[in-house]
Amino acid sequence: MDMFEQKSEDQKKKEAPLAARMRPSSLHVFVGQEHLVGKGHVLRTAIESGRIPSIILWGPPGSGKTTLASIIANSTDSHFSAVSAVSAGVADLRRIIEEARERRGLYQRRTILFIDEIHRFNKAQQDTVLPYVEDGTVTLIGATTENPSFEVIAPLLSRCQLLTLNPLGEDEIRIIVLRALKDRLNGLGHIDVELEDEAMLHLVMMSDHDARIALNALELAVMTTPPDADGKRTITLQVVEDAVQQRALVYDKSGEQHYDIISALHKSMRGSDPDASLYWLGRMLEGGEGPLYVARRLVRFASEDVGMADPQALVVAMAAQQAVHFIGMPEGSLALAEAVVYLATAPKSNSLYRAYGAVQAQIQQGPNDPVPLHLRNAVTSLMREVGYGKGYKYAHDHPEHFVKQQNLPDSLQGKRFYTPGDQGYEKEVAARLKEWWAEVKEQGQENERSEKVKSIHVEIPCGDITLEGEWHLPERENLSGRQALSSGQALFPAVVVCHPHSLYGGNMYNGVVVTICEALSRQGIAALRFNFRGVGSSGGQFGGGVNERKDVRAALEFLFSAADVDQERIGLAGYSFGGGVALPVALEEERVACLTLVSPALTDNGWVELEKLTRPKLIIVGGIDSVIQMDHFQQYLKAARHPTEYHVVPGADHFWSAHEDEMVGEVVAFFAARFAVNVSEES
Repeated sequence: MDMFEQKSEDQKKKEAPLAARMRPSSLHVFVGQEHLVGKGHVLRTAIESGRIPSIILWGPPGSGKTTLASIIANSTDSHFSAVSAVSAGVADLRRIIEEARERRGLYQRRTILFIDEIHRFNKAQQDTVLPYVEDGTVTLIGATTENPSFEVIAPLLSRCQLLTLNPLGEDEIRIIVLRALKDRLNGLGHIDVELEDEAMLHLVMMSDHDARIALNALELAVMTTPPDADGKRTITLQVVEDAVQQRALVYDKSGEQHYDIISALHKSMRGSDPDASLYWLGRMLEGGEGPLYVARRLVRFASEDVGMADPQALVVAMAAQQAVHFIGMPEGSLALAEAVVYLATAPKSNSLYRAYGAVQAQIQQGPNDPVPLHLRNAVTSLMREVGYGKGYKYAHDHPEHFVKQQNLPDSLQGKRFYTPGDQGYEKEVAARLKEWWAEVKEQGQENERSEKVKSIHVEIPCGDITLEGEWHLPERENLSGRQALSSGQALFPAVVVCHPHSLYGGNMYNGVVVTICEALSRQGIAALRFNFRGVGSSGGQFGGGVNERKDVRAALEFLFSAADVDQERIGLAGYSFGGGVALPVALEEERVACLTLVSPALTDNGWVELEKLTRPKLIIVGGIDSVIQMDHFQQYLKAARHPTEYHVVPGADHFWSAHEDEMVGEVVAFFAARFAVNVSEES
């Protein structure tokens, strides 16, 4: 580089934005990403050893991807070639690769190829570098803000180490800002600046975890603030607000965040939280999401998660869609907001969703029997002669416009697909169906069972409140093995089955919970299901976790004090949110012999705590369970001491719509094996 080139380079650096000037050149001044660059961690070790593997740096804007690439360039004796996928093409890549091949042959020097925004390269462009990454001609460092699983071709991704960068925390942004204020060479240290606390807080918050936004806003605030008589520039909250103006919203309509935010909206409405629901709706609409896409999701939610608990929800959702179509945006946003609040505050039921899932499973797995003759339409004399329509009872000719008759094929007579919940309008539906069909449907359900199931409504003392429960006791004549005592009486093994969530069928009336309890009882294992505090006639108020553990302990004490229960054979089962309360109780209560969790809604820490349970356990999750982050689950599975304790059922969702029999069979077999109970083939 000659004198003129050096002068030009120095001038360019001097005029660069503050974020570029403050970019760290070594790890000791790098802020954040301790899981990668902390002492002894993977990237620091690789940089310090000078052996850089091909890597993909995946993280949000301003988290340090380009900076880490620059640090690698300064820390290695390899040649560093950088391109941006925004402007580079195949010709640029081939030129760099050819130079790398020559450099390797003549000087035995490695080449690091850094591709910024690698997700912008199409498949053909990514294919260009693949063979040269594989044979070591170049070491690839790719930087992307998009999920590499979707944006980087699989063969290339498999040859790189994926390193995930986390968003910078508020304290880390604060450190970066303070350094910029003090750095006299590259920062603003040569200017007398006072940044007020409120201004600092607003700057950090508005940066949205992006160091680049924070530094550039800081520079603008300082440069546009005139010094006072003493030469000091005081940066107030008003100055920062003026410099920041409005934070640029981060939202990619076609990327991973699109799915993350619609998932957050759906789950916030399901969780009956209108504030969170409005927030996520705003994030989508203000970020540029198509309003009709949002409307379609609201229509789906109205049927799936509100359903018959409030049939008006579907009407409101469709009205919002029509309003958006009719008046457009931005006026249509209020119609969507109205629908979101209505859906979030409506009573919830997934009974319809489960019912149709059961119908789908029946059609896929069972026989498709012909329509009963009396229901067929007799449009010709021949049809009438062979019995079409014969014996059909016209409902309007009977009292209250109802008459009992067979409407399903013979093989499904008495089969129940739809079981209404106890929320909202479904209470009326349940009462009406019970009056019309109780005897027929109950008989049909009874025919499906190989043995009778006896259940007793019980009250469970829990401190100064009382919980309601349902106690399933096996028929004594069906007992065998260890259960059959010489006295003629039997001590049952027993299991508490819990699901502390009021949205899905009122806890003990949840379909999955009921099915597990009945299946256990038919196999000689007593089962207790109960309503947590604040649900049904159980006392107290729903406590969000801590108080619900007391409820589980109270249910266990009910078993420990029951005369017919073998206290050495007591288990605990939790479904969905039940995992979050059943697990800590099992860890603390040594008398719990074994634990089963079905679709457990655990935090990351919860999955770690699960491995601390040394007693027998079984964890069952669905392969498409919306509550389970399958990539995280697979990591926990790899780290598990006993991977056979974790079962994944492909194709099963959180509600086990078409896989309930398979799941229940595993649960029953697990407890039966632990309690030495013989399982009948009919279970």
